[in-house]
Amino acid sequence: MSSIEKTIKCTNSYLHMNWEEIKSDSQKVYPASSITLFMMDTESGKPATHWVDKAYKNYAFKEECMFNCYVSIDLTDEFNAQKKDLDFADIEEYFTTKLREVGICHIVARITTDIGLNLELYVDNVENSIDKFNEIEDDPNRLVNFNCEIRDDADWENVEGLLN
Repeated sequence: MSSIEKTIKCTNSYLHMNWEEIKSDSQKVYPASSITLFMMDTESGKPATHWVDKAYKNYAFKEECMFNCYVSIDLTDEFNAQKKDLDFADIEEYFTTKLREVGICHIVARITTDIGLNLELYVDNVENSIDKFNEIEDDPNRLVNFNCEIRDDADWENVEGLLN
């Protein structure tokens, strides 16, 4: 059997499973990362390094994880500025770990800004994710202050330009 036939057979087997069965297997839900680094100017024109996980370009379960969470972290914020050793990877891990406590959470991209960073996340359970974001925000020991916008995005249009 060719690798294409194996892929088609494997993909077709997912069609006969419901989302609850699929998400119980992290190897099916979370593709092997394929991080691409790229340079792009910030709004002020400064060059900055960003990354996107290209493994999500043809992700089979976009409709099941249709809620885009656009998280913005302003490192000049008074609360955040007090944290001298903040690392972007630690911030990413903080949010994904917290959100994975209540559902599926994909981190698709990190965009560096003039004042911090933006994360593009996708989740499957919007209610639980909103509750978790509120819990994080209310925690006086949270890692960072942040803003979050959540939108329905079944086709992952918010990250389409990054993934292509």
